[in-house]
Amino acid sequence: MGMNNCIIKIAAPVLILASATTMNAGPVGRWLKTSHDFGAFDEDMGNVTTEFRLLNEGDAPLVILSANASCGCTAPSYNREPINPGDTAVMTVTYNPFARPGKFDKKIKVRTNDASAPNTVLAIKGVVIGSANTLRAHFPVDAGKLKLRNSMLNFGEIAKGRTKTSFLDGYNHSADTVRPVITGLPGYIDVNIAPAEVPPGQQFTLTFFCNTAKAPDLWGLNSAKAFIKADADASQGQTLEFITVLNEDFSGLTAKQLERAPRISVSTSSVDLGSVEKGSRPTAEIIVQNYGSEPLVLRRVSSSDSSVTVKTGSTKIKAGKQAVIKITVDTDKVSDTRGLINSKLSIIANDPQRPVSGVRIVGEIIEK
Repeated sequence: MGMNNCIIKIAAPVLILASATTMNAGPVGRWLKTSHDFGAFDEDMGNVTTEFRLLNEGDAPLVILSANASCGCTAPSYNREPINPGDTAVMTVTYNPFARPGKFDKKIKVRTNDASAPNTVLAIKGVVIGSANTLRAHFPVDAGKLKLRNSMLNFGEIAKGRTKTSFLDGYNHSADTVRPVITGLPGYIDVNIAPAEVPPGQQFTLTFFCNTAKAPDLWGLNSAKAFIKADADASQGQTLEFITVLNEDFSGLTAKQLERAPRISVSTSSVDLGSVEKGSRPTAEIIVQNYGSEPLVLRRVSSSDSSVTVKTGSTKIKAGKQAVIKITVDTDKVSDTRGLINSKLSIIANDPQRPVSGVRIVGEIIEK
C-alpha cells in the first residue's frame, strides 16, 4: 500500500513536465499586440505606419506563411525568413488615407506554421481628417462645420399612403464633436441622424422618411425646404430641398371599380393666347368633363410658373357633368426675356387611366 502511494507521488510531476514539454514542441508564436489605434490625423500627412511584433516561444523555426489585408488601402510587410526560437519578427502595416476621409477599421489576417494557433487577426483603426480637395470631391456642399454630399433629396414618385426613404451623407470637418440639428422640416418628412453625436473628422448619415399619410392635401410634384446646422447654437448651415411626386394609389381597385371609375376629358391640350400687351392679364378657359360613372375629383390644378394663376369652379364633378378651369397670365411676371409665354398647367384627378393631364399655355408679349 505504501509503495503504491510513493509511485503516484513521483509520477504526477513527471506527467506535468511531459505535458509542458509537449505544449512548446514545434513553433509557437505570440503577438506582443494585435491592434493599433492611429487616432485622428490629417489626410495631408500621407501614409501612416505601425509595427506588430511576433515572438517565437517554441523550439522550432516559426514562419509567417501569408498576411492579407481587408482593403487595398492597407499594406502589410514582413520578412519571409524563418523566426528562430526566442527571436522576434516585425510586421509593418501601412494605411493609405488618400481620398478616404472619416473613420476606418481594417483587418489583416495572418497565417503561420504554428499548429496550435495558425491564424491571427491584426487590426488597425483611426480617423482621417479629410483634405480640402478630398472634401470638395466627396462632400461638396458647405454647411459650416459640416460638409454634405448634396443639398437636394429627390424621393421620386410615391403612392399615397406609402412611406419612402432617402439618404444624405455628411462629414464633421471641425475639431469639435457636433450634434447636427434640422429645423423647418415639413410635417410629412421625419429624419434620423446617426450617430447623433459626430466626433471630429467622422461621417454621419441622415435618413429621411417621407410619410404620405401625413400629407393628405398634397398631390403631384411638390418641393419643401429645411435647414441643417452643426448644432443648435451654430450660425452657419445649409438649406435642404426635398422633391416628391405624390400619386394616387389605384392598386387596390377591383375590376368592377375600375370599370365604374371616373374618366376625365380635357377640352384642349394647348392654349394659345396669341399676341398680348405687356402689363395685361389675358385669360382663358378650359373645360373638364367626367364621362365615367363615379364622381371625378380634381386633386390639384396648378402651374409651376408664378405668372400663371388658376381658378377652378368645382373640384368634384358628377358623372356626365363638367367644370371650368380659368387661367390668368400676369405678363409682368413672365420671366422669358424674349417676351414669350411658355407654361404648363397640370391637372391631377382620380382617373386611374389618366391621373395627370397637361395643358400647354403659349403666347407672345408685345410692348404697348
